[in-house]
Amino acid sequence: MKKNRERWDSRYLEERGAAPSPDPWLVEHADLLESGRCLDLACGRGGNALFVAEKGYTVHAIDISLTALSELQAEANLRNLDVHCVAMDLDYCSLPASFYELVLVFYFFDPRLMEAIRGCLKPCGLIMYATYNHRHASVRPGFNEAYLVPPTGLANYTPNFEILLNEPSAGERRNVARIIARKQKQ
Repeated sequence: MKKNRERWDSRYLEERGAAPSPDPWLVEHADLLESGRCLDLACGRGGNALFVAEKGYTVHAIDISLTALSELQAEANLRNLDVHCVAMDLDYCSLPASFYELVLVFYFFDPRLMEAIRGCLKPCGLIMYATYNHRHASVRPGFNEAYLVPPTGLANYTPNFEILLNEPSAGERRNVARIIARKQKQ
């Protein structure tokens, strides 16, 4: 875990500066946002966390990088936003069941966590997920293919969800998989 944290801390030290902007795709679909508790998983420097907190969510922002989380928490405090940062290696995470109204995951994928991600949403909760798909290996050779969404996209990871938007091959290079899905009432 220490080596992984050091690698991400080093990356985020290089990116320091103004607060990051939210992902344009999240902004594009902001009309779906309501309020409640949000989990921003692998949040990085927190552009998305800050954005949804401004929309009224209480945000739990999880990342392995202490550097990124420190910067995010300082910015959230400056803006008086309800953001709570948690340093956690997602290889060892435990998520509470039926706790969040919204889950955001951007540019992180580990199929072993998908059940826990689905489970932490309350009934009628919304997941907004965008990450690299199998085509990304041709865009960035050497990228660990275990962390790429397969050709079938993200919909297979959200059974019993209402699919609001499913884009298995999005983006300029068609190397991004995106989905917005609502957990059905049980």
